Amino acid sequence: MGRLTSDLIEVAPQYLNPVGQYELCLRDLKIPVIENLGVTLNQFDTIDFTNNDIRKLDGFPFLPKLKTMYLANNHITRIAEGLQQYIPNLDTLMLNNNMLQELIDIDPLATLPKIAHVSFARNPIAMKKDYRLYVIHRLPNLRTLDFNRITQKEREAARKLYKSKSGEKVKPQQLKGTNTFVPGAELVKQQQSKPRLTKADADAIKKAISEAKSLEEVERLKAKLQAGQMPGLTNTNHSNSMEQGNTYEENGTVVHVADLAHARAQELQSLLDELGHRQDKHRTALQILPRYMRRRAASYNIKRLPRSLRPLADPKTGTAKTKRPSRRYRRRPRDLLSSYTNRQRQTKWLKTHIWHAKRFHMNTLWNYRLPEKSNTKSIRPTYKSLRERCLLHDMSYYGCIQLEGSEEEILEKIKPLFPSSNNNLTPRAKMYLTGQFEGQCLIYKPNTEECLTPISFMWMPPNNQQRKLWLWCHPASYDFLARILISLFGTSSSISTEEPPVKKQKNDGEQQQKQLLPVTVTLLRDQQQLARFRLIGPLSMAILKHALHPSILPGNAIERKTAPFSWWSNQAHATDIHQKQLQFWNSNAGNTSTMMPNRIVSLVVRDPRVFTPIKPKLTIHSKTNIEKMESFPPSSIDLASSPLWNEKYRTYCCEHKLATYQINLIRSKSTVDNNELKLNEEESQIPIILIHHYDLLSPVSKQRENRNDFGSGWDIILPNEWAQLFWISLVYSGARPIGQKELSFIAHETGEFLFPQEYPDTDAGVSWTSKIESEQLTYFSKCPPSKRPNFFLNGITSPFRPLWANIVHDWAMERDPSSTVIDSHRFYVLRDRRHLSLDNFRAHLHSLVPIRISIKGKKGVIDSSTLIYLPSMDDLKDNRKTIVESRHSDQARIEERKMKKAKQSYQKGKTMVKLLEQRANNRERSIIHDCDRKLLGAITSGAYQFSKACCTGKGFIAMGGLIILSEQQKQKNAKKQSLQVLIRTMKSQYYRWASLEF
Repeated sequence: MGRLTSDLIEVAPQYLNPVGQYELCLRDLKIPVIENLGVTLNQFDTIDFTNNDIRKLDGFPFLPKLKTMYLANNHITRIAEGLQQYIPNLDTLMLNNNMLQELIDIDPLATLPKIAHVSFARNPIAMKKDYRLYVIHRLPNLRTLDFNRITQKEREAARKLYKSKSGEKVKPQQLKGTNTFVPGAELVKQQQSKPRLTKADADAIKKAISEAKSLEEVERLKAKLQAGQMPGLTNTNHSNSMEQGNTYEENGTVVHVADLAHARAQELQSLLDELGHRQDKHRTALQILPRYMRRRAASYNIKRLPRSLRPLADPKTGTAKTKRPSRRYRRRPRDLLSSYTNRQRQTKWLKTHIWHAKRFHMNTLWNYRLPEKSNTKSIRPTYKSLRERCLLHDMSYYGCIQLEGSEEEILEKIKPLFPSSNNNLTPRAKMYLTGQFEGQCLIYKPNTEECLTPISFMWMPPNNQQRKLWLWCHPASYDFLARILISLFGTSSSISTEEPPVKKQKNDGEQQQKQLLPVTVTLLRDQQQLARFRLIGPLSMAILKHALHPSILPGNAIERKTAPFSWWSNQAHATDIHQKQLQFWNSNAGNTSTMMPNRIVSLVVRDPRVFTPIKPKLTIHSKTNIEKMESFPPSSIDLASSPLWNEKYRTYCCEHKLATYQINLIRSKSTVDNNELKLNEEESQIPIILIHHYDLLSPVSKQRENRNDFGSGWDIILPNEWAQLFWISLVYSGARPIGQKELSFIAHETGEFLFPQEYPDTDAGVSWTSKIESEQLTYFSKCPPSKRPNFFLNGITSPFRPLWANIVHDWAMERDPSSTVIDSHRFYVLRDRRHLSLDNFRAHLHSLVPIRISIKGKKGVIDSSTLIYLPSMDDLKDNRKTIVESRHSDQARIEERKMKKAKQSYQKGKTMVKLLEQRANNRERSIIHDCDRKLLGAITSGAYQFSKACCTGKGFIAMGGLIILSEQQKQKNAKKQSLQVLIRTMKSQYYRWASLEF
């Protein structure tokens, strides 16, 4: 047994129970006496003493807040007097399965003024006659007894029984036999009142024992003595039966015991078999109990069962099945880590996966488990944060490929990836070779015009003849790009570690004469070395300043050689370049409008756990005229040099990271209440790279008179092991995390075409479209036939996937029937805006043009199932009339009639699915003339746009259709920049007018 000490009370579980009361749990502690409850300082509404060894209900200090006590499964035999002085507000008392013997034992509870719920189930008093009426009589304020509501009839019966004249005789009989000691009472009278064994009785017992001839007679005599029967008081017939041992006479009838046992042997054997195999008929011990005694909690805790059934329910000795370990046991740290590792064999997790899984709907995309959308409503809050605050997105699923070697060899090898017709800036541009800016461009398949994927690239600032180039790529095309690069450079992917750069020695000439190593291709994504976050919004810089705390090098050279500065302070840029980076970081007050786009800033920051998170008060800076955007800081200042480029330093800062529990332990031992924790030499220093973007998600050519950083932001590149810690710090600083759905919403607001969803000319875009088509077709086939939209009646050929190749080929042949330059199945997207002029249109007939559609009126909806049509001249003359598509024939029904006529078996509804699959796979079929108006293109994504207060959409149209549309409305829209087109959803027959921009 253990005492209820103050230390035990302090470490006991304390929580808010389901009814909203603050509860102290003291279960299963083998407490014999209630004591030391004054340590609780009257803070708890409920105290749980279940499953202990308490024998008396007393020892309470003054606890006016205490309302509920659970004392089930104890050994309570007495209740102390005067409890109303210590627990006056006690409302509920559970005394199940205790040892209260007499009804008078509950009388001390009558002094509690607010007692309303009591339970004495499985106590000896519960078997007493009129037990329930007596308790109701003694506790008049009681509302429930033994979990049953007290009725008015029971109250009247108790009043009638105990307050009437006849009830005066009942009460002493029920209280008879109590063993309660009363101080001052005479013990001699009690001893004299006990019956004593006389000499004649003793002689009779000795005589009966001496006359016993068998063991059965001795056992029978023992049973009589225990029952209080004396052998001398029995009659003659009964004594004769004892002497003979084989007959029994009662009321003149003689029964031979041996004959009776022999005649009933079969019945007795069947009764014994039934009793012996009774437990085999029940799967659990709980099923042996009557239904009114079963409790759901007893199936999880055998101590809630009666003591006689506990051995049967024990999984080690009984017949009960072993249940699965509890969730708390299964989620132990050592088991949880191994479970997470096993679950990442098929699908990769980000370092922030656990944080996202509790707050986002997760989905498997591109072999990653990514957050899809928030558990809360997030569309309008996302737009508000985009305009006024900051959004945060984990882009660590983007893969990084490192090319290391001589600059000339790297540029020469990657030249086939950038065709001469591409006028965008590539890694060969001079502004990017310095390593001070990050660039974005498209990569094409080697020596072709087929687009592969968009990439972001950055050079390591030059410090020797060996250069490094990082290529960031979407996971949908990462593997294909890695194979192309490995084949171009003629090497395998490298995973070897590298040595940090060393200061130049006196024999510099000898080192320069050494032969350069070949270019190596390192897949940093497979090694999980880098993480990347993206902040979007006007407060991105302010949140970064609040979350990041740059490290400051000591002025003394000796101090710089000690940890935590020794691992990076020996670099060539540690003294001068690091000071320039700190000067820029401290001088920029949060307004990034004066910075050049894509500028790289490197820092070495401190551990974010050192600082206590404080909710910041951030404000939006005023707008800045774009003409004042001079190069601040100048591009000649080196801000991009960072130890993060070296693998040794990345590994060092990850291996010497203190665990979170160690940080918490140091903070708990700190005696100074300060926002900053002093770790001294144990503190980690983390290198990071910041990349500033202006109009991060909008087209490059988009111009504005004034800019307020709408769509601008920062990217953070940091070691992967520190990803979750910095993520939490950024969230505490005020950034709003987003998932894939919110990211597509932001792209819709800013007009960006997402990869791979809106890149139909790439392999990744085709794979994504095929995946969406199969999902929608599967859902369509599972719907009942009456709930499926009939696309044939609306003239829709392929409702789940736009047939871009058919559209481009049909318009090219209609515009120039002799055009056979390009295969009918190949097309490309004309993304260079310098080619979007009437003079260059005819040279790109086999291309798609990205366009934007908007509806200014109240009617009409734009979504991903919207198609774009060419209006006729009559439509342009009277654009106010309602245009309706004529009803087409139901091809599925015609086919079913043919099969029925031919007496072929078919299933209703599956014919339409089969025809849709056949039409989608037919690339030779002409589809632009299927409807009354010619089909120009389709919308890839559309929704309501908050920034324009109207429905807008993004999509593509064929170049041949755009030429005809421009010539058709050239005179009418000479002063207007937008063209008028007709749009229609696949489920509707009505056309709507919309404005088209390209």
